[in-house]
Parts: sequence; structure tokens; C-alpha cells
Amino acid sequence: MTALKSFISKILLISIILNVFTFNYCLAYDDVDKYSKGSILIDQLTNRTLYEKNPDKKMPLASLSKMMTFLIAIESIEEGKVKEDDLVEIDKEIAKVRGSSYKLKEGEKVPLIELMNGLMIVSGNDAAVAIAKYIGGSVDNFVDIMNKRTKKLGMKNTTFVNPNGLPIYSLKDPKRPPMENISTARDIAILAKYMFDNYEKQVTSITDKEVYSYPKRGFCKNNTNVLLQLLPDVDGVKTGYTGNAGYCLCFSMKVHKDQEKNDVDNRLIGVVLGANHKDKRTKSSLSILKYGKENFYTKNVVKKDELIGKKYIYGIEELEVCLKSSQDLYMISREDEDIKSEVTIKEITYPVKKGEILGIIKYYDSAGNELGRLNIVSGNSIDNVSFKTKLKILLNKQ
Repeated sequence: MTALKSFISKILLISIILNVFTFNYCLAYDDVDKYSKGSILIDQLTNRTLYEKNPDKKMPLASLSKMMTFLIAIESIEEGKVKEDDLVEIDKEIAKVRGSSYKLKEGEKVPLIELMNGLMIVSGNDAAVAIAKYIGGSVDNFVDIMNKRTKKLGMKNTTFVNPNGLPIYSLKDPKRPPMENISTARDIAILAKYMFDNYEKQVTSITDKEVYSYPKRGFCKNNTNVLLQLLPDVDGVKTGYTGNAGYCLCFSMKVHKDQEKNDVDNRLIGVVLGANHKDKRTKSSLSILKYGKENFYTKNVVKKDELIGKKYIYGIEELEVCLKSSQDLYMISREDEDIKSEVTIKEITYPVKKGEILGIIKYYDSAGNELGRLNIVSGNSIDNVSFKTKLKILLNKQ
């Protein structure tokens, strides 16, 4: 029976991906995500929002909460506060945590890195509590760390009450709405981008695994993120589900440099919240990725040291300043998009040093949203001129 269920599940997954990704049709913006209550798609390199639907709507985020628990664990290791091979002893409180489980037992000792695998791959609520107690000293202290981290990251609409996303019901008044971790699609995208920007290897070494096994504990389970089975370039991040939150997913997909469309490797990061079925969560996520990959391209619009123009200080020919770009500028945009640029050059006075910032270029889409900017610098120094030129400078200043 188990084998039959597995076979049927695989057939359903194949059906979903064929319906969403294989056929060559153009998705209208309003039809991209039909099933979630809130969603967003950004690119990692420029942080441009490529698609959004109620991105700032506050909602329960279920096990997407574990992304913050994971980040704090990674940072604690990187800062030397703990080690990934530290053995964490499981107590009675941890062992009795309900919901999706890493099946921790009271008295066993599990390496921190294995708890992190159990946290992200099989969504172990018990693993989240174990990590919180070990790093924070207590769950309450760890939750304080989580909430302080949200402020530093600019996650303005996020509040945590626990490290795993389970709803907390009142024992005195069970009918009262539970306390829950609350966030938005935009805030979760901010968190995911930060994780990839700063800890890509540490993140993908776990989130990119389709199957997790730990033979010492006799544990083996598939990753809860089915997108890993559907698209080779997907490498994360986290699923979530509770009755109030619905089916949620934060996902990531690498976009490779190629000759026609993309001048550099990039990554798409998306979030869907509140779908009412796991298959609809999958369909929304695939549609969003399809929309992003087929409509947007990452281009090198300006190369480092590219000549922008020339300026003559006080209009004197000998005082020619070459204006150059300070760095490469990559921008993600649609092929037919109307991109506008705005160049601002400050008043240039003698002397000028090579590399001195003299202005700025900004790029905007048709709606006036800034897509990128870079400094304009002097490509040459002008600080040792002839006596004759110095006289010209004095005359032009008067």
C-alpha cells in the first residue's frame, strides 16, 4: 500500500509540473498565483520584486518560522558560540513536542548539525525546541533573540512567539484564538535573501537535500519541499502548514548565466502563504517561478571603468576629466521593458583625484521604481597643471 501511495504521489507531481512548466504559454500577471493568500518573488542579486500578491498581508507562517531558528543556529556556529558537532541532550519537554517530528527521545544526545537537518528537511518541531534551548538557554530567551533579529533585518511585520511555528492555545480558554508566529511574504523573502547572501553554503548544504538520513538514529525521510523533486535548480528553502496558516512555502531556484538571456548567475527567491492544499501550494510556486524565469533577464548594463562621458573643468580643454563607472552594474528586467536613466554630475573643481566620486547614475522602470544605481568616478587625476593653465583657472574663477 505504501509503495502504491508513493507511485500515485509521483504521478501527481509529474502531472503538476507538466501542466505548469512544460507548455509554452504566457502567464498574465493576475493569473500567476491563483491559490495563495499572499506571495512574492524577488531576485537575489538586485532584490527587485518581480511579482507580488498581498505581499504585506500579515498571516501565520507555520514552519517557515524555522528559517529564523536555522539562521540563528548558523550564526551561533559562525560566531563560535557553539559547534556543529556539539551533542545536545534531549529532555522530557523536547521529546513531548507535538506535530511534525524528528522523533527525538528523552535522554538521547544528538549533534547540533543533525538537529539542524531535522529542523529544515523534515520540519521537526522537536528539533526546533532542542536548538532553541541549547543556544538560547531557554525557549523564551531564544524567542527574544529571534525578535531582535527581525528588527535588525528590517522585517517590519514579523513577530515570533516560539521557534517552530506551532500555534499556542490557552489552557484556561481553549476557544480563544491561539498565539502564533506572524509575518508577511515580503518579510520572509527578506530573511531568505539575507541567508543566501551571507550563508549560502551553510544553507544549501541542508536545504538542497531531497532525502535526509541519520543511520545512527535509524532515521530516514524525504524533504518536505517537493519542488526539489520537480526542478533540478531548486535548492531550498522551507515548507510550512497549520490549520490557520494553510500551506506555505519559501522556495529558491538558481538561474544560470547563458549566452542569450543572463549575463551572470542569479537566484529567484519566492514565498507563498495560505494555500488551502499542498498541491495548490506547489502550483502557485511553480507558476511564480515560471513567470520570473521566462519574463526577466539579468543583464550587465554597465561595465566597471566604462566611459560615461567627459567634462572640462571651467570649460578649459586641458582640464579634461574622463567620467567612468565605479563598478559593474547588473539589472534584472523584462526584455521589452522601458528603462530610464538619470545622470547627476556635481560641480567639478580643480584639483581632481583619480577614483573621486563625481556623480551618480540611477535606473528606473516605467513606474518610477529604482532598479539600480552606481557612482560615476574620475578616470584620471588632474592635480599638476602648467602655470599657463593655472592662470586660466584663476581667470575662469573670477
